[in-house]
Amino acid sequence: MSIINRTMYPVQTSMSLISKMQERFATLQTQLATGQKASTLAEMGSDRYFDLSIRSRISRIEGYKNNVDMVNVRLEVLDQVVGRLDTMESNARGSLVPSNYGSSNINFGTVPSLALSNLDEVINLLNTDFDGRYLFGGGKVDQKPVESASAILDGAGGKAGFKQIAAERLLADQGTGTGRLTLTPTTNNVALAEDAAHPFGFKLSTLTTTSANLTLTVPTGAAPRSLNIEVTTQPAEGDTVTLGLTLPDGTEEQIVLKAVTGTPAAGEFQIGATVDDTAANLSGALDTALRSMAKTDLVSASNFAAADNFFNAQGQPVERVQGPAFATATALVTADPTTTVLWYKGEDATNARATVKAKVDDTANVSYGAQANESGTVSLMRSLAVVAIQSFTNADTTSEGRFDAVATRNFSRLSESHNNEVGSIEMLGVELGNARANINSISDRQDGYKSQLEGLLEGIESVPKEDVAMEILALQTRLQASYQATSLIASLSLVNYLK
Repeated sequence: MSIINRTMYPVQTSMSLISKMQERFATLQTQLATGQKASTLAEMGSDRYFDLSIRSRISRIEGYKNNVDMVNVRLEVLDQVVGRLDTMESNARGSLVPSNYGSSNINFGTVPSLALSNLDEVINLLNTDFDGRYLFGGGKVDQKPVESASAILDGAGGKAGFKQIAAERLLADQGTGTGRLTLTPTTNNVALAEDAAHPFGFKLSTLTTTSANLTLTVPTGAAPRSLNIEVTTQPAEGDTVTLGLTLPDGTEEQIVLKAVTGTPAAGEFQIGATVDDTAANLSGALDTALRSMAKTDLVSASNFAAADNFFNAQGQPVERVQGPAFATATALVTADPTTTVLWYKGEDATNARATVKAKVDDTANVSYGAQANESGTVSLMRSLAVVAIQSFTNADTTSEGRFDAVATRNFSRLSESHNNEVGSIEMLGVELGNARANINSISDRQDGYKSQLEGLLEGIESVPKEDVAMEILALQTRLQASYQATSLIASLSLVNYLK
């Protein structure tokens, strides 16, 4: 009978434990080689839920980072374009100075030519595209937002351009040559009246005199307004009459006439032998002054008024004079797109910035849209177009007056006093800069959060190689001991014992 019962020795149990230690040893070797705690999600146990959640969040952050990178590149392009537009606005403001006609009046030719060149560059800037997206059309990114300079000025496809629109407006503003005012002298009175209620020509504003011998009826009430100057007794030499006029672009001008006894020069009227003669002389001087201003200041004001109607800003229609006949027109009408070039073809939203948005975080969107019909760019387009269509020559005696009138209005419209207005080029730059700062701040915050998440993920997925190496050494020692013990137990028998 066998003295030794082998079931007393846990050989099978030992083998099972050895097998598990071998599996653990293999796992530790893999961990040491890869630095990863597990090769599959199943091996991670309950940690896999945390792992998947963290990875999902990191993936979302990476998606937002892609949006941030894309928007930053577009904002970089926009920043360069806006910077160039700002420079061109400054150049346009300084390129045209009253009385600066140049040597032999060379600026008569160079100023309109330079304005045309600058207008073409501005249009090219507003038609900037990046990766197939036009940046100044608001949400309409698939087509050029602005027509070409030649189409805008000269028309295209049978449609009227700005030159034609401005010419029609000038006819409506000048009328018969006195700016749509009717002058009626009667005995010792001079009566002046607007010919009808309409937006064209001169509008009577104020009437004053330094003479106690002139009785004035000042213009008041609704259009059409009128005034009257009664010569009750002879004015003294040096007495003046000042007539204030509102021009089509909203600017104010004055005509000052001085009483003289000798031969009158421009801006003077002769004191006649009778009050009736003096009234007739005053009427003639006023007629001359009105016709002179109608050929200079009124031309400039009319051109800018036409530009205001043609280069429509946000929410405004393109308008032109209802006609023909234009010299007697009494209304503006919305332009028919089949007969009039529409300079802007992009989106016309009240809030241009909101037309393009990018989601850069779970709870954050960045708005960075831009439209070519915002106030700053429209003002620049209007001024350049008006200057570009001017024709100044040495032979034309009105050239200097028109040059000065255009220069004065050009400087006023492009003045830096408009920089803080909504839609100005400077405010556009500021708002896009704020969007860029905002998006970079969000990006920095996401970088920090992503680093934290990656640290958590590292703790879940990775293992310290030093700890694994120590565990391998410990496990190796245990395995060797187990092998030796199991070998001894497995070799026990009565025969071996009796030996």
